[in-house]
Amino acid sequence: MRDEITLINEAMPNGEASLNNGQEALHLSEEQTQSGMLCSLTKRVMIISPLPERVKSLLVALSADCFDVFSLHDFNKSMLQSLQPELLVYDAIPVVQSPSGNTLQAGAELLESAEQHGVPVLVLLDQQSYAARGTAAIGAAELLVWPAQPEEALHRINRMLMNRPVTAPNSAAEAIRTFKDIYVDLKKMTVDRNGQRIDLTKTEYDLLLHFMSSDGSVLTRESLLDTVWGLQFYGGSNLVDAHIKSLRKKLKDSAVSPKYIVTVRGAGYRLADNRDR
Repeated sequence: MRDEITLINEAMPNGEASLNNGQEALHLSEEQTQSGMLCSLTKRVMIISPLPERVKSLLVALSADCFDVFSLHDFNKSMLQSLQPELLVYDAIPVVQSPSGNTLQAGAELLESAEQHGVPVLVLLDQQSYAARGTAAIGAAELLVWPAQPEEALHRINRMLMNRPVTAPNSAAEAIRTFKDIYVDLKKMTVDRNGQRIDLTKTEYDLLLHFMSSDGSVLTRESLLDTVWGLQFYGGSNLVDAHIKSLRKKLKDSAVSPKYIVTVRGAGYRLADNRDR
């Protein structure tokens, strides 16, 4: 940058003119930097693939098209409630270690859970699996031979979301999560404890909701990083500890005598039960 300024000054002895040119160049640079799409509204897509490199081009295309993308190695049905994706992409590539010979059968739990939550699913198959799919039950899921041009998958995803029926919850209770005296309104993204409003950051909110959506199992720091921050985030497990500490402080919880979140030494964290105090 210093060399560029020196060249401008040498070419134009007039200091004011060179300054103006420098400002114009800087302004032009800022315009070029901001020439990409500004995402005012986003849509959430969850990609499940045992080989993330296989769907890397799709992940990039979705991100560029203003999608919030969560890339996971394996499916966990509790994540549907915590992340609330608007569409799932299931990479049904044949894997030698798969307990089922048919990758569509191996994804039966995913397809069933997605149908229960009203989330559309796009299944990616290689050509051989697509030809041999037989009568595998896929419900309302759509199939796409992969690899393909990411634009083709993007077009399909946008069409599926556009055609997705808009359904209102049967009752306001479906938009509420509770745990002990904590009350979370999913629509308003508000958290109340014992009737008092608690101001949480988005990350703290996502952490709390993920705990409340779990079945009480131990959640490792690595799984929390993957779920809340995403697989593309490179951070240490101390980041999880710091946010758990902040969340506990706002909930007036104690690590020594926990009411909400218990530390499992050497493993991670879990929801507290009545025997933990």
